[in-house]
Amino acid sequence: MRFEDIYEECADRVYAYLRFRVRDPGLLEDIFQETFLSVYRNLDKAREAESLRAWVLRIAHRRMVEHFRKISRIKPADAVLIEQEHAAGSAEPAVVDVLTANELLSQLDEDARTILYGIYAEGMTYREMSEIPGIPEGTVKSKCHYAKAKLKQMKEEA
Repeated sequence: MRFEDIYEECADRVYAYLRFRVRDPGLLEDIFQETFLSVYRNLDKAREAESLRAWVLRIAHRRMVEHFRKISRIKPADAVLIEQEHAAGSAEPAVVDVLTANELLSQLDEDARTILYGIYAEGMTYREMSEIPGIPEGTVKSKCHYAKAKLKQMKEEA
């Protein structure tokens, strides 16, 4: 398989995944580039991948985790936007909903956020999602179930 074909097939999804998880645009670009550099260096393994999309997203996930380990904390851009609008006294309901969603999601563990994103935003199967963080399919299903229940409970309490 050619690198160009993999890039064309997966770049938009990888970028969307990273944009969901990484709010710093510069860091997002760094991780995106490192992801496809790793893909290029490991083209021989692409042929062995059961799901090309899951294989590339797993690489992106690992690069992201490496960066998060190097830095202490990244503040979500949406929270910065909300803080600025609150300071100006003009928080729109839709923006407040974004903050609420981000606050709720930030209370979930990393695997749960990744799973919810993959299942609901990317339309991936449980099996494909299990390949990204490298956990069993049954664990993906249970984490998804418990994450949805926790989100519902947190929303009701808010």
